[in-house]
Amino acid sequence: MSSTDWDHEIDRWTERFRGESDPPEPFATALRDGWTPEARAQLAERAEAYARRHDAYLDEITAAGVDLVRFDCKTGSCSLCRKYEGKAYSLTGETPDLPPPPPLPICPACDHTLNLLTPFFLQSLGLDVEDLVEDAQPFVDD
Repeated sequence: MSSTDWDHEIDRWTERFRGESDPPEPFATALRDGWTPEARAQLAERAEAYARRHDAYLDEITAAGVDLVRFDCKTGSCSLCRKYEGKAYSLTGETPDLPPPPPLPICPACDHTLNLLTPFFLQSLGLDVEDLVEDAQPFVDD
């Protein structure tokens, strides 16, 4: 079970999105109309469930020996999360020139994931690890 204080995170992200031109839902509505207890509870529940599922997924792929992953966003992700889209990360530190992945979810509203980067996939894109390192974007929690 995650130890995240979702009430605190929702408040923190509400303030971060206050200056953004395209905050994701339900933050856009909350910034316009205020948070309802139901909307806050629903977002906290959804974010907690996502965090638990993603932690289990990362445990599984790490146990399978996967090191390289790519951060992928769904349509509608916020600009703060989108800056990491397509960037590569090292789960285990086996690729020391790549940073560790961001904690997920970065923000409670966006759905993003870490997808496997296999040698075959990299080759199909005409990329190698050096290309990933050159384009790396370490996570910074502003």
